[in-house]
Formats: sequence, structure tokens, C-alpha cells
Amino acid sequence: MNVFRLSAFFLLMIISTLSIAQNKFDGLWTGAISVGGIEMQLDFEINESEKKALMSVPIQKLENIESATLIIKGDSLTITYPSFRAKYNAVYNNESEEFIGEWNQGRITALNLKRTESKSEFNRPQMPEEPYPYDVEEVSVENVEAGVTLAGTLTTPKGDGPYPLAILVSGSGKQDRNSEILGHKSFLVISDFLTREGIAVLRYDDRGVELSTGNHGKSTTADFATDANSVFQYAKTLDKIDKSKIGIIGHSEGGMIAPLVAAQNLDLGYIVSLAGPGVPISELMTNQNVMVLEKSGMSLGGLETTRENLPLIYSIVNQDEEPQQLFDPLIKAVHGFYDQLSSADQKLLAPTKDSYYMSLAQSVFTPWFRHFLASDPAESWQKTKCPVLALNGSEDIQVEAKSNTNAIMSNLAISGNNRAQIKIIDGLNHLFQPCEKCDVSEYVTIETTFDTTVLDMIRDFILEL
Repeated sequence: MNVFRLSAFFLLMIISTLSIAQNKFDGLWTGAISVGGIEMQLDFEINESEKKALMSVPIQKLENIESATLIIKGDSLTITYPSFRAKYNAVYNNESEEFIGEWNQGRITALNLKRTESKSEFNRPQMPEEPYPYDVEEVSVENVEAGVTLAGTLTTPKGDGPYPLAILVSGSGKQDRNSEILGHKSFLVISDFLTREGIAVLRYDDRGVELSTGNHGKSTTADFATDANSVFQYAKTLDKIDKSKIGIIGHSEGGMIAPLVAAQNLDLGYIVSLAGPGVPISELMTNQNVMVLEKSGMSLGGLETTRENLPLIYSIVNQDEEPQQLFDPLIKAVHGFYDQLSSADQKLLAPTKDSYYMSLAQSVFTPWFRHFLASDPAESWQKTKCPVLALNGSEDIQVEAKSNTNAIMSNLAISGNNRAQIKIIDGLNHLFQPCEKCDVSEYVTIETTFDTTVLDMIRDFILEL
């Protein structure tokens, strides 16, 4: 739902950042940039004699990216990347012993560097370690109709079974089978925990990601639902699996895909919806933007203006027209919205109204976003007959807990489904991490990948079916 689709943008910004200096500046330096509210730690190994700085980005698993040409004059440092239209300017401050600088790539971001003895590391204490006390098998699943091969991992408890099986379906954006986000591998953590507890798990790379084939950029939620359906059909052919207890655990958009599969398959054993949508997506996206901007410090007046204007903007995008026919009305609506904001609130969105429009247009006219925005999960939830466990974190600012759980509950009631457990878990964010600030920037700094209480809830729900 939103923040996770920014990962490619993070990489573009990060790959383009460097620092260098005179011989006295040789060594390891570290700093951070803020992109989309996420703080990204960068390490630089400076070697003036070789006229290069090797950059590493631990959270993105990028190592020793070599710098471009640099200019050093006294304590001043300038680095440019013409291919990224980017420039880094910094001056060494002798008093604080750090480079004070700015990274400019159409938008200026502060980047200050301090000496360090070792590269940055991010502690992820829940990361499973081999050897695993269960069977691990690499599998491939054919979505014949789409011409897509999905690569995945099946983990099965040792023994004869039969075991219940959970299919993990990821949220929006390019997600691998571990649903890795900012160094957190939530699906690996969930898979490891459940398999140790006697539940088989099948997780897979999204189409067009890692070892799976297909074009992710041209795919929609409906396409990803056909992938999940193909995995479900494949799971029914597996040995040692209780065919009546094959279900889907879907996170975020995956929590909307799960009932789409259930609506087509009355033999789906269960659904676990983690931060899954219940309200129409245009409403969800309006709420999401307001909550994120509130955490960013937007004024009450600015938040009200945002809540009033975004539905109009989304209604334009939702029209059944080619994007070119919608550019002019969208520009008018976006500029009108921007002009109503105070200068301080405007800066939270973008430096100018034109840059804000461009950032919107690049995302809202993708096939995925237009299909997603026009979606309403109500129909598929109303057709869901299997047992459901719907969990949302109280501090989730991407999929607001109360409105979405209420909508899921109401729509399941329409279907006559009385086998649902719906809970809001106090203190958890969209990734089911215990949070303090509970904004998107905290995702990377929180060490917990996935709350253990929620893991217990999922296990108990499946084993008690």
C-alpha cells in the first residue's frame, strides 16, 4: 500500500550518493538520507589516492558501489552523477568532525557523514538460522493461463502428516518469497515459526520478481489473484498435506487477494488476513495519505484539505479513459489542492505543485494502481464462506484498523459466514511490529520483524480448525 512500492525509488536515490576527501579523509564514513520518510543508512569507504569512495547500503544489501569523479578543494567536496542528474555538495566541519552536505536529485536531502570504525548493521533477532528442523523444498508452480512460472519454497514438518498448509501472499510492490522489506523478512519468520509448530507453508516470489517469470509492472491485483489461485491448486496435489486445511495468509494487498481466491474456491480451508482491506480502496488511500501526513506534521487544516481533495483526484484517475485524456483535469485538481495548503504543508508534499503532480502521475497511471484504486473488497468478502482470522494493528497508518475490520465483519455477515475472528491488536503497525512513533520511518529501526503474540494467534487459529 504505499510505502512498499517506493523501494525502487530508494535504490535510485541511494545508488547515487557518494563522499570523498583528501588523505585526511581516508577511511570509513557513515550517514543517512531520508527518502519517503524512511531513513536509509549509508557507509562510505574513502580512498583519496585511488580517487574513489566505495558505498554500501546495508538495508538494501548493496556493497562497495564505486564512486564517480570527485572534486576536493580544501574542506569542500563535490560529487556529481550526470546519469542520475544528481549532485552532492559537502563541507567538512572541523569542530563537529563531520561532512555537512546536501544531496540534490530534483529534491534536496540532507546528508551528513561521520567517521566510523565499522559498517552499519541492522539487528534482526527473529531471523531464522539453519539447520532447520523440518523439510525444505524448492518448488515451481505454473499459472498456465497467464504463462507465468512462480518459484517458491515449501517447508513441511518432518513425519507422515497430514499437515495443514498455509500459502503466504504478499502485499503490494515487488515482493520476494520472504516479503523482505527494509531488512525484515516477515514471511521467512512466519514460515519458520508455523512449520516448527506443525503447519506446512508455501511462499513464493511475486511474478516478475527473483526466480518467478512474468511482468510485474504490467500486472494488477486480479493477475496476482490468479497466481495465488494457481498456487492453491498446486498445493492440493502435495503429499503429506491435509487437503481440507489448505488456506491463505495474506498481508495488506495479499489480504484482499485471499477472499478473491476464496470466492472462486469453496474448498479453500481458511483465510488469515493481516492488515487486509475491507473498505473501498479509494477510501483506504485517502485515509492512508491523511494518516501518513499527520505523522509527518501536517496541520489540522492541511489534513482536512487533503481529505476533501483526494477523493476528487482519485475520481479522475478512476475514469475509464486513456491516461492522456485525464492529464489536464488531473493537473487542475492537483494544482488546486496544492494551492489551498499553507507553505509549510506544501513542503511536506513536494517543493512545487508541478513536482507533486509529476510524482503522482508516475504512479497513479500504472495498470496496477488504476485497477487497485477502482477496487472494492466488499464483493469478494461477501462470497467468502471459509473460516477467517482478520487481524489489524491499532497503529497501522496504511490500512486503518477500525474502518477496515468493521467492513470485513459487515461483509462476512452478509455472506452468512459465522466462522470469523476479527481482532485489532494494540500497539502494532502495518508490519505487525510493536511501535513507538508508529510512522513509516520506524519500520527500519524496529528490531522486531513480526510480533510473537500474533504468530501465536495464527498458529492457534489454524491448528484449531
